[in-house]
Amino acid sequence: MKPTVEQLHDANSYELIDSFHVDEMGKFLMQELGIKQPDNQPTKPKLNAKSLLFFAVFAGIGGVVGWSIGKFIPKSEGGLDSFATQFGLAFLCFFIVLLPIHEAIHGLFFKLIGAQKVGFGWSMKSLIVYAYAQKFVMTLRENALVAAMPFVVITISLTVLWFIFPQWQFFWGSALFLHTFACMGDFILIRYFYKNRTSRMYTYDDIEEKNYSYFFREKSNQAV
Repeated sequence: MKPTVEQLHDANSYELIDSFHVDEMGKFLMQELGIKQPDNQPTKPKLNAKSLLFFAVFAGIGGVVGWSIGKFIPKSEGGLDSFATQFGLAFLCFFIVLLPIHEAIHGLFFKLIGAQKVGFGWSMKSLIVYAYAQKFVMTLRENALVAAMPFVVITISLTVLWFIFPQWQFFWGSALFLHTFACMGDFILIRYFYKNRTSRMYTYDDIEEKNYSYFFREKSNQAV
């Protein structure tokens, strides 16, 4: 049985590990990547070795997948104009179609794991849109599952469409690239679960009342 929100705030049983305001979500994600945020100095943030490896692995996977698909799909007709047109359409499609679908998938999987109240929002300060499950307690494993599903569903869908309509390969490839890049925050939440996989941890969102997300660890039994 998962604890309730009230039980998580019992200092004798659980400790608050992380919390952030929705407008500080970008800062939290950068922190998890190991990017040092400047205090009050206009210095450039620094990446540590683990962060560089994280970026390199995903860049390498994306490159291999893109190259592999390109090898097996016939080339489309048209030159630079065709590429520019398809990329422009993919850029528009990302904001008008893929982004809403991405968040809807998050919302659907929140519902599937038991959330009663799901909502959507955006932060101009963090330049993000997001889905949330109001005061629904999740394990980090459940949170990682919800984070991963838009990437899985949309990547498979775009790849299938790429094979069915190869003449639009620049469109599908551009859409796939833009969406994968936009999933970086979801990848970081998956990494957060993996980093804390040996601890019994829970998270919940209180967006409607406080605009905060919280991460707690159980004190009495940290080993899973």
